[in-house]
Amino acid sequence: MDNVIETAARWINKLKLTTDMLSGLSEDTKLPNGWGKRELLIHLSGWDEEFIGFAKEMRKKVIFYAFYEEDGETKNQQFLEDSKDLDLNEANERFSKLRKELIDVYKEIINKYPQNNREFLGFFSIWWHDVHHLKQAGLDVSHLDE
Repeated sequence: MDNVIETAARWINKLKLTTDMLSGLSEDTKLPNGWGKRELLIHLSGWDEEFIGFAKEMRKKVIFYAFYEEDGETKNQQFLEDSKDLDLNEANERFSKLRKELIDVYKEIINKYPQNNREFLGFFSIWWHDVHHLKQAGLDVSHLDE
């Protein structure tokens, strides 16, 4: 079994794969909840921004746990409301920028602040969130299974 740091590094690579897959979704993608690609990218960008904030705390060696205590649906609505003026291209640019920043922060954390515990590893599991939405969009993501 991999240690926590090796698993976190592997999950960062999976996040890169899911990022590429999400960016490559067709413009007419529709999810079961009615969201199109634009809304999905806004949703993911919002959570990326939240995770970047958590990561900044992690750099101070604070263990992440707050994400699971949030009301996700309220956050999702706020992300969409805050970004209602973005068109698809702007949503895609924002997603790409924030996702790159998140991946860079993740790399910094495992290199500078490694912790060998399950709470630490959980922070890097956001790629599963991408997999969930990619499945909703009808993509085969079986190659990402663990």
